[in-house]
Amino acid sequence: MLELMLKPFIECLILVGIHAYLGLHVIRRRVIFVDLALAQIAALGTIVGGILGLMDGTPQSLLYSLTFCLVGAALFTFTRVRHDRIPHEAVIGLVYIIAFSMAVLIVQKTEGVEHMEGILVGNLLYVRWSDIIATVICYVLIGGFHLLYWKKFLLISEFPEKAFRQGINVRFWDFLFYASFGFVITFSTRVAGVLLVFVFLVAPAIMALLVSKRFSHQLTVGWVSGTIVTVLGLFFSVELDLSPGPTVVAFYGLILAALAVGAYIFRAPDKSKALRYTSIGCGVVAIIACGVYFEGRLLAGFSDEHQHAHQLTTAQEPVATEEPPPDTAKLETATRGCVGPGKIERYVALPDSLARLEFIQSKFDKGEKKALGFVLMLLSDPDASEFYRTEGVSMLSKIAGSDFGYRAELDPEQNRKALDNICRHLQVLKRTENASLVNDGGG
Repeated sequence: MLELMLKPFIECLILVGIHAYLGLHVIRRRVIFVDLALAQIAALGTIVGGILGLMDGTPQSLLYSLTFCLVGAALFTFTRVRHDRIPHEAVIGLVYIIAFSMAVLIVQKTEGVEHMEGILVGNLLYVRWSDIIATVICYVLIGGFHLLYWKKFLLISEFPEKAFRQGINVRFWDFLFYASFGFVITFSTRVAGVLLVFVFLVAPAIMALLVSKRFSHQLTVGWVSGTIVTVLGLFFSVELDLSPGPTVVAFYGLILAALAVGAYIFRAPDKSKALRYTSIGCGVVAIIACGVYFEGRLLAGFSDEHQHAHQLTTAQEPVATEEPPPDTAKLETATRGCVGPGKIERYVALPDSLARLEFIQSKFDKGEKKALGFVLMLLSDPDASEFYRTEGVSMLSKIAGSDFGYRAELDPEQNRKALDNICRHLQVLKRTENASLVNDGGG
């Protein structure tokens, strides 16, 4: 667990530190969805950069995304006016939808940019030390800048009218706030994804606001509560074999619900009445949840027979035909040395793709996790058809618990990022298995 989760844990603690602070500003400014909007603008920058030949993950691509974020920061600065008839949040939401729609249109035409899924769920499990170091450097610079001018930023966030009366150039400082915020979001979403970054921004701040009214106390509560919930989420993601990002988000939801109920009871003038209402509410939620569950089971029972009949009429088993064997050298290059030469020779020796799929299926049916190496070869094989790659993705999801963003309709070369992630996962499994053998031997 330590080897697998140390880097994600450190990255999450860094994210909690900077986002808990920024979240308190965002809530005071009532621009909750500015995080989503700036993250989507950064994603649009990465996608456009990909069209121009900038590889995702390179410094050039990052700089291009930051440029887009600065444009977004300027846009949000100049659309915030002193006496606005249109809420600023409406403008932010509209910008988010437009940026998202443009990204979807570009992806549909280019058929190759995998950033859309990554920008949502991130790639937290495979964060590298270089990513962590870059994040630390960025956040130290941004944090130092905000520490230097924290009184001015807090005044503009909480009492903008007072800042106007004092002669402060609110629009200029707004731009500096959104620009620094854009830097943070661009670095965060590369690893953690929009969903987790949004939760890190809002959830600790809400917890802090429920507990205290003083900014310094809120900041402390946000840091402490965010750290505790993040540790719990990451721990249970490993124990239950779940994806770390969504697990941490789910834990934040549970803790926020419990904290909101506790705050309601604590602040209620009549505690017994509040406890009674809370008990009734919990009972209603439990009844609704049970009703939805049993309704789903009942409807599933009715649909099983229809689905089985549909599968019988539509399933078409591919016919084995003569085809040239895969190129051994290309497979060795495509799998990045994650699969041994013996396994590659065994895979290549099989007569056709159908035989290879059946061989991998037999390994999988025996519960052998070693089948993952053969699945990696199947997904890396440029001669395998989309049908076989689709079956390979299905087995990959069952073995590893994730498809790593692999898209069967694309060629293996277009799935390079997903294949690299599968390779890293396989290497982690091998190291874990070797450590287990050593420990068993020592025992």
